[in-house]
Amino acid sequence: MFIRLKNKLAFILANARYRALPQSIMSSVVIICTALNSNTFAPLNALLALTGVICVHLSANLFDDFFDYVQGKVQTRNKIKTGRALKCENIINGKAAPKDFFIWACWLGFSAAIIGLYFIIKTGFPVLYFIAAGAFFSICYSAPPFKLSYRGLGELTIGLMFGPLLGCGVYYVTTGTLDAAPVIVSIITGLLSANIVYVHSVVDMNADIACSKTTLAVLLQNDFLRFFALFLLTTIPYGLAFTISIQLGLILLITLPAAVYLLYVMRDTKRHKVLFKLIPRKIWKPAIKTGNEYFYSRWLLARDYMTLFVSIISLYYILKAVL
Repeated sequence: MFIRLKNKLAFILANARYRALPQSIMSSVVIICTALNSNTFAPLNALLALTGVICVHLSANLFDDFFDYVQGKVQTRNKIKTGRALKCENIINGKAAPKDFFIWACWLGFSAAIIGLYFIIKTGFPVLYFIAAGAFFSICYSAPPFKLSYRGLGELTIGLMFGPLLGCGVYYVTTGTLDAAPVIVSIITGLLSANIVYVHSVVDMNADIACSKTTLAVLLQNDFLRFFALFLLTTIPYGLAFTISIQLGLILLITLPAAVYLLYVMRDTKRHKVLFKLIPRKIWKPAIKTGNEYFYSRWLLARDYMTLFVSIISLYYILKAVL
């Protein structure tokens, strides 16, 4: 019974693309570390907030795949030579049904809503605004009639969800207040999260065009503007860090080689396969076998760059709280 339940949960998590969770986890953890310096820091609330964020993220991934599938976008995408493995693979191979994705998404969303209800009772009505905005963006990212990710608003939506919306919400329920520092940190995480999605859309641009999906990469229309957008998303966080403190800004400069390398490989129009060793072993072999190493190497590089950047900010605030 336990093994069956464990396997079922693992199957749901795989379909919910749990490998993308570091993006939301790091965005939450850095805000929690920022909150350590507050006299009103509540550890239990921080843990519950992180749990709620994870539930929302997984739910949003499932809703995204469900709405893409029922609108026929997945079928079109999978016919294109794209940079990654099949989307909704377990629906296509018959191991799951579209309604399963919808049900799982609703259950995860319901779990997040229960946590949100607790926070409304515990910390007050303003939390409802964060909950309502999170629910709207999670569902309407792909769902009609809004379909934000198809109208050139995908990167902005992700930037808001994993940036100010998530950061300010987590900080508020964790401390009961809101200060300038967490707002700036949340903008940094929003930009770096949008950067991950943007790298994804640049690599997957041909498939997006075939699906009539207008991403920022499609909207910009030429390589110079696409590179300039990547440059801004990658470098603006440094300037914001200096507004928090000169020391933090200087420390974060050690991540510049990773930023420069990301910019370099995204200009690699010849698609050189130079990043194999940056891919975790569990992904490396299947990626090579299916020809997806170009996509996953660059996507993971953007994610790891964000992880490094945000980890340094987290350590900065931990040391600040301890010392």
